[in-house]
Amino acid sequence: MLVHKPIGIGHPYRVEPFERTPHFPLAGELMTFRVCSDASTAFVRLYLEAEGQLLTFDLVNHGAASAIDIPLFGKTAKEFVSDSHLADAAARSGEYSRFDEWRITLSLPDFSDLASYWFESSSDTTERFTFSVHRWITPEKSDIRVRGEVPIGRTPTDEEWLTDLSGNRRKVRFGLPLLSDEKVVGFGERFHSVVQNGELVDAVVYEEYKGQGHRTYLPTPFAHIIGGNCGFHLNTTTPTYFDVGRSSKEKIAIEVEVTPSAQFLELNFFQGDPSSVLKQYLDLVGSVPTPPEWIFELWISSNEWNTQERVDREVAESLSSGIFPGVVVLEAWSDESTFTVFRDAVYEVTDGNSGLNASEIVYPVDGAWPNPLQMIEKLHEQNIKIVLWQIPVIKDAGEHGSQAEVNWNYAIDHKKVVLDGNGEPYRVRGFWFQDGLLPDLTDPQVRAWWGEQRRYLVEELGVDGFKTDGGEHAWGDDLVYLDGNVGLVKNNQFPIGYVQTFHELLAKFGKPEVTFSRAGFSGSQKFPTFWAGDENSTWQALRASVTAGITASASGFYFWGWDIGGFSGEIPGEELYLRGAAMATFCPIMQVHSEYNHHQIPSNDRTPWNLAKRHQSPGLLNTFRKFTEIRRALVPYLTTEAAHAVESGRPLMAGLFFDYFSDEKIWEFPYQYLLGRDLLVAPIVEEGQEKLKVYLPNGEWVDLFTKETIFGGQIIEKQVPLDQIAVFVKRSIWADFSEILPI
Repeated sequence: MLVHKPIGIGHPYRVEPFERTPHFPLAGELMTFRVCSDASTAFVRLYLEAEGQLLTFDLVNHGAASAIDIPLFGKTAKEFVSDSHLADAAARSGEYSRFDEWRITLSLPDFSDLASYWFESSSDTTERFTFSVHRWITPEKSDIRVRGEVPIGRTPTDEEWLTDLSGNRRKVRFGLPLLSDEKVVGFGERFHSVVQNGELVDAVVYEEYKGQGHRTYLPTPFAHIIGGNCGFHLNTTTPTYFDVGRSSKEKIAIEVEVTPSAQFLELNFFQGDPSSVLKQYLDLVGSVPTPPEWIFELWISSNEWNTQERVDREVAESLSSGIFPGVVVLEAWSDESTFTVFRDAVYEVTDGNSGLNASEIVYPVDGAWPNPLQMIEKLHEQNIKIVLWQIPVIKDAGEHGSQAEVNWNYAIDHKKVVLDGNGEPYRVRGFWFQDGLLPDLTDPQVRAWWGEQRRYLVEELGVDGFKTDGGEHAWGDDLVYLDGNVGLVKNNQFPIGYVQTFHELLAKFGKPEVTFSRAGFSGSQKFPTFWAGDENSTWQALRASVTAGITASASGFYFWGWDIGGFSGEIPGEELYLRGAAMATFCPIMQVHSEYNHHQIPSNDRTPWNLAKRHQSPGLLNTFRKFTEIRRALVPYLTTEAAHAVESGRPLMAGLFFDYFSDEKIWEFPYQYLLGRDLLVAPIVEEGQEKLKVYLPNGEWVDLFTKETIFGGQIIEKQVPLDQIAVFVKRSIWADFSEILPI
């Protein structure tokens, strides 16, 4: 038995043990052929045929098969990102342990014709595979179409297109000049750094479970050049790669994957201050709408709240603690099969096209959710909105006669799903929901069908929004979408269509359009809100989350939050949790959330009442309550500033470079930001830190807690007790602002 897949499974950061690299080989450079076999295989031979010659090579057995990191810009992924959790999980599960990996690396001759190859062992022979030698070619006239006026000294340089023997293009690369005093910020939500100078980043939607490093759920091929009074955007949905002054400090080296028929690449320039640049970009890809005021209230959830009784109990505990949530997110609500009905519900199986009506569903009185409508109505009476968790996958075929089986078959029979390169329904290749089907939610008819399955939740039960998790399941350039476009073009667009589905559903019934997403791309800004994905409860994760918020906001994702204190691993210590809560009080969305922990006792919920019990610290609960009181008082301010952000292009959570881009000192304080136009926030992100150095830009500022007026243009040292955070208010609004805060 031999297994060889020339382009692998589409994982953007690793090479499979049966994959050919590079996919588009260059003449005179190295090419590695890999193939897997069962352990009984005695030999594997490569036959390579080109220009009338047949060459043979014996491959070397490298033992147990495993995936390896893929090179990017001549560097390996390990140089700048953490290992993939999928690779780690696969290794632990023995994903390839039953295979041996055979490989050989050759210096490729300069073939002038299409080459073919196949593998042979003592017991098997593969099909023939083909490839063409590629060359980097400089066009006679630039095929980079520039939109907008080119900033002085910013004309693209060194343009080359990777082209095969038939003239098909695969990539384009070029440079943008960069001056030594300029800072590059953007490329979507980034966890590793606010400033990208010296970094290698890409724009590929990807789920890295915790410790994201340079990988992100929420990339964009857009960036500000601070100091250059400009920004740029590549108008493409294909994967893009940026060497930001790493190989050469004098330029941003850019590489873009393209379709074979690509005739040009569109490059948009924007000029002006950062707010103006961001507004121009959003006007191009889709403006941000103003969300309802309730998103600025406290959000609470846990993966273990899987019964109506538990939800009632947790909400009652919150209210009795003097903590008034505005949103409850239910993750473990559904049957975990269709993700359309509450667990334990009884109903007649539908035809797979029509959704259910509320009257057709019976909830056992002794079940997990005896009366969801009653629960939702009670929450609404308490001024609490409800958001339900979703995934964009048909998980499996289910049991015979089940709704899951009907949905599975209906989706295939009625051509609702993404296909693979062989014309078969694509089966999810990632570790999470592996082998599930992917409905093509980039297609409006499929969106309508997907929404219909969930219609009654909004129309009849009154659900207020959806947590649109897991939009990163589309892997592989070979995928084929219903409009005929391939994965190379559409995979980054998939999470946009996914979230759009639920905005269209909510709008249909006159509800404010609120989703809570972690994945997206350029254009996802039209469908708020967002959170920073999965993180451990560590100080490093806190720092990464603050960075993510600043960079996401700079890329147009204005309404953003994170899991206070992290959501996974050991529970956060009291100090970490309260420092995180303080920061979240002064960011666009404030929410607590916890990973599933198998209902072990004691609970690992990150709610303040549970952590107060775990740490035997009534003070923790009191301090968290104090922060929520401040937060509730801030809601009118946040609502006003949100409207200004939508209108002006200046984010609600703005890095200091938005307002003080000429001040070089700001770059020494990467975790400081402005909430709205008038609050400067300097969170503590280091363990054991009680004094914090804060940089106040020019102007007059008032310390929110001490009420002291301080002149800007200086670094101050501030004592920050655990029940406070370093926040400074512009003196010009202090008189009005001080009256609304319970401090």
